[in-house]
Amino acid sequence: MHIAGVVVQTRPEHLAAVQSLLEEIARVEVHAVNPDGRFAVTIEGDHRHAVADALYRINALQGVLSACVVYEQSESESTNVEAS
Repeated sequence: MHIAGVVVQTRPEHLAAVQSLLEEIARVEVHAVNPDGRFAVTIEGDHRHAVADALYRINALQGVLSACVVYEQSESESTNVEAS
């Protein structure tokens, strides 16, 4: 499992449109919206490449000025298994 926290920046007048587009991308979740044009978003994927692909898609969206990773974590399956 790989997860990234991302700040997405748009112009305030594009907030609703960009939020709608973000919500259409699989494994992308919008957690907060700031009226100045910023979104707090997470991307989850099975591997780093899936997260990178979603980040690329976000950056290519109409109205997005930037999308920057501010947090990243990767866990293998063995990390997720608790010892008995």
